[in-house]
Amino acid sequence: MTNLSPNSNCDTFKEYGSVMPLLAAYEFMDIARNENSEYETLEVFAREKDWSIDLGKMKRFLQNRKNTIVVTCEKEKIEWISKGFTRMTGYDFEEAVGNSPKFLQGKDTSVETRGMIRSKLNNQEKFSGKVINYRKNGERYICKVDILPIFNKQNALVNFVAFEHEIES
Repeated sequence: MTNLSPNSNCDTFKEYGSVMPLLAAYEFMDIARNENSEYETLEVFAREKDWSIDLGKMKRFLQNRKNTIVVTCEKEKIEWISKGFTRMTGYDFEEAVGNSPKFLQGKDTSVETRGMIRSKLNNQEKFSGKVINYRKNGERYICKVDILPIFNKQNALVNFVAFEHEIES
């Protein structure tokens, strides 16, 4: 069994298929597909990365099947998605992991919004706003998103977490 260190860089997915600490890729994929363990998988990930935040908000957010959570590494590559991501976008876990969330953007995604997201993330600040994204089938949708920088207990940036849900235009 191949173990991944909680301090592994975000390029590890290329070799192992995911960056889930302490689990081999095939084990993580099995857990990530199990609806009942979605929050538990995220909780293990957060514990191994030593997140300094309360996970209660994430658990409550995931209870609504229309909501999604996307976790990226500090380099903004997707490390984990909730089941809601697949329902909302049409992309499954294997298609999303390793990509930047920018792959969902397209011709109608506001240049100003893109710039604001970039600025906030570069400054390790929270971003809240509406983003026009595109599903796998090319259909456009509007997403309300809150992106939070996540720090470990040593105050080092380790991840970004996006809370997302589709809204009416």
